[in-house]
Amino acid sequence: VVSTQSTGSEERGERSTGAGVIDLKLSLKERRDGKAILFVKLLGARELIALDTNGKSDPFIQLQVVPHHLFPDCEVKQSTVKKGTLEPIYNEMFEFIIPQDQICSGVLVLTVFDYDFISANDFEGEAMVRLTDLPRNSEQHVKWTMALHRPAQDSIYKILEGRINDRIATKFVEVRRKAMEAEDFMLEQSERGSSGSKHPSES
Repeated sequence: VVSTQSTGSEERGERSTGAGVIDLKLSLKERRDGKAILFVKLLGARELIALDTNGKSDPFIQLQVVPHHLFPDCEVKQSTVKKGTLEPIYNEMFEFIIPQDQICSGVLVLTVFDYDFISANDFEGEAMVRLTDLPRNSEQHVKWTMALHRPAQDSIYKILEGRINDRIATKFVEVRRKAMEAEDFMLEQSERGSSGSKHPSES
């Protein structure tokens, strides 16, 4: 993880894992009523994986605060779909109202999908940040660059999976792992098909 700080604002980032990165700004503001507002400005994404046959994708990003049983009022939110690009620009703002006494347990999850009109949307990758990593009541948004990860590689998945008494957390991890396994299978089949159709003169 690479952390840098520029004059007048804080900037944090991660190196790409090969699945792309998400750029966004975050802030957490506490209110007097015991709630806090999580502000998320989704700037864009870069270096995404091409999942369509034209070498592009139609990416959109889903945002949620987990585990859901601690944040039942935080609805899953979604960006617009950007057609035919691996470098989508969103500049969209989202807000989540969360209980202050649950901040220590919360994780913001951003999931990138490739939109598919006919079949199920394809899973591209996921990024997570603990709410406790965010400065509270800062006068400025913190700019983050979040690397997209595979579930098997992400430490936060291991933390959620370790909550053996939390059925929602373990189910969340199970669904994500199955989505990634299905996507890996599809990519493998696509690569085999491409290599098998190669003209003899090209081998």
